[in-house]
Amino acid sequence: MQFGVSIPHYGGPLAVDALRETVQRAESLGYHSAWVGDHVITPQHFLTGIGPNFYDAFVVLSHVAAFTSRLRLGTSVIVLPYRSPLVVAKMVATLDALSGGRVILGVGAGNAPDEFKALGVPEAARGARTNEYLRAIIALWTQEPASFAGRFVEFSGVHFQPRPTQTPHPPIWIGGHSDGALRRAVRFGEAWHSGGMAPERMAQTVARLRQFAEAAGRHDGPSVTTRLTVQFVDGAQGGEPRRPGRGAADQIRQDLLEYRDLGVSHVVCGFGGRLGPDFNAAMERFAAEVAPAVA
Repeated sequence: MQFGVSIPHYGGPLAVDALRETVQRAESLGYHSAWVGDHVITPQHFLTGIGPNFYDAFVVLSHVAAFTSRLRLGTSVIVLPYRSPLVVAKMVATLDALSGGRVILGVGAGNAPDEFKALGVPEAARGARTNEYLRAIIALWTQEPASFAGRFVEFSGVHFQPRPTQTPHPPIWIGGHSDGALRRAVRFGEAWHSGGMAPERMAQTVARLRQFAEAAGRHDGPSVTTRLTVQFVDGAQGGEPRRPGRGAADQIRQDLLEYRDLGVSHVVCGFGGRLGPDFNAAMERFAAEVAPAVA
């Protein structure tokens, strides 16, 4: 099992020095990857929790790439329908080329109606649009010249450089829990990327994923990955049910062993809503007290 760090690039101002310190420390601690999310505008339902700031995913990852030499650079996840697939393909290929082949492209179909409206993108066909955009992006990365004809995008004889460093292209992780998302993971994904499911629900969803993979003749199936909010709480925790990832170190270790038993190969860990000493201390404690027992 490998572990990544979810970078909180939203809420308040993002200090470049704090970002550099965190990702370089994560690299020295042996973390596999650094991850960012994606919103062009901050959806209304996020305003109370995080506020209006949300820094661009690809710009943040370009800084992470410049500050590090080994950490993989992941999106958890890009809302693919928001941007032209030619633009996404260009940004990812450029980042992969300049980082020495470190990008993992996590994508999802999105679920924020006000953001779709603000961007002028119809929400109703977001699943079909996501599938088609993935096909178009792969064509741009693997054909020279590239051509594609679909319902939402069409191009012919396109010369597209630079190509990604990774061949045939960066790994694609598919987010989402619907049957459409699971089928998309089987069709396009090196991995299915869960958004923090409890183990009991994940077991049911993984079984469904395996069914779709078998039906499609993909007998190995995509890998299973997840996000997890980690919060160390020592001593009494009150009467509320404990969520996975919250508790003493031994409890968090047990949570991760349950995920590992379900076949989870990679966990993207969030350690708080702001970069700074508390975030880094939690990241360091996890690397010392939790990761060695389950990795």
